[in-house]
Order: sequence, then structure tokens, then C-alpha cells
Amino acid sequence: MAPEVPDSRIRELSEASRAFNRMIAALRLFEVYVPKQLVLRMMLGGKAVEAIDERELTIMFTDIRGFSTIAENMEASEIAEFLNTHFDMLAEPIEAEGGTVDKYIGDAIMAFWGAPEDIPDHAVRALRAADEIQQRIRADNGQHRDAGETPLALRIGIHTGPVVVGNIGSRNRINYTIVGDAVNIASRIASIAKEMAADEDCIVLVSGDAREHTMRYPQHDYILEPLGAREIRGREGTVSIFRLESTS
Repeated sequence: MAPEVPDSRIRELSEASRAFNRMIAALRLFEVYVPKQLVLRMMLGGKAVEAIDERELTIMFTDIRGFSTIAENMEASEIAEFLNTHFDMLAEPIEAEGGTVDKYIGDAIMAFWGAPEDIPDHAVRALRAADEIQQRIRADNGQHRDAGETPLALRIGIHTGPVVVGNIGSRNRINYTIVGDAVNIASRIASIAKEMAADEDCIVLVSGDAREHTMRYPQHDYILEPLGAREIRGREGTVSIFRLESTS
């Protein structure tokens, strides 16, 4: 983001600098509410992104196991502060790997790779972000345990597949997002992860389709443990599931 221009004794320049500074402030505020990658593309291109596009993307869902129980004994302000800190910790590695944080759903995050910018190795980047999240959660939980506090149990689901991406919504309010069966599968995989091993800090489950996409880039060194085929609620057939082993 460009630095602010200092005030000037010359009236015209002073007014221009104040207008420029207001524009910078507006862009900073805009960036808070709209995905950064989308803002950057709109600024560089000078126009809105394509209305609708069909692409193969990698989608991630995160979820805190037992969050409702955790929140029962917290005030509303404490819940908001807790979630803001948690989302900061997760969003940073997602965005560092070129991911787009689509939305926050309660205590969950929905993110994707491959749009608005075309990222060929989107599945590898999603795994890299997930691995960093695992390490952060475990380090953070270590501090919670040392303080006698309850650690978090984070669950992550990752899937690669075709989706419709673009501006979806009403005439008065649109959202740059993705829809399609692949989104539902990623969400269901996160639900499967949520049911596993309550005592573990973080579990990352990856679909066979996401694993297959990573194989196009063999330089990555992630270990994916096969867990077999699992039924996906609300969907016919099964999906091959793998567990991402942390590199830490």
C-alpha cells in the first residue's frame, strides 16, 4: 500500500495530498472487507473481475472441535476477541500462500486457491498453508497448557475440484465466492476430521483429488497417510481420504 503524502503549505498541493490520503484510507478499509488478492487485481486491472468463471480450485474448511462447549462459559466480547485472534493466526498462512479467505462461518474459515489469480500449484499451496497452521496451533496449545488453559482441537478439510467462481449475490450486494459440489465435499471432509481423535491438536484431511493434483508437483515433501474411502454425507459414492502428516 502506498505511503501517505505529507501536508503542504501550498493550498492546491495540500488539498490534493488530503484527497490522496483519504483515498489511501478508503483503500485500506476496503481491503479489510474484501479479499486482498481481489483488491489487488481490481487495482491493477482497473476493473471488476469476471462475473462468472468455471475453474478447478482447491478449497479448505477449518473448524474448531467442540467450540460451542468452549463458548458457553465466555462473554460475547470474549468470544469475539478469541475468534479474532484465532482467525488472525489461520488467515496469515492462507494468504501467504496466495489463498483467498472467502468467509468466516461462526468459528470456521472457508478459503480457496486458484482464483482470482491463476495458481497452477493450488493444491500444494493449500497443503503448505495447512501444515503451517498445524504448527501454529500446536505451538499455541503448548502455551495454553502451560497456563492451565484448555487447548483447541482444530480440524481441516481440503479438496480439489471444479467450481463456479465469481460475483454471486443480489443487485445491491454481491460476494466474490465459489459454489459447486467440490465446496460441499471440502466441507464434509472437515466434518469427518471433526469426528476424529478429540485429544489431538490439529488434524488435516485431504481428498484423493487434492492429493492427485499435488502429484503434478513432485518437489513437495508432504506425507499423506491413506485412510481409505469414506462416504460423504448427502452425496452418493465415496471419496478417498488422506491425512496430512506435519513436517514439524
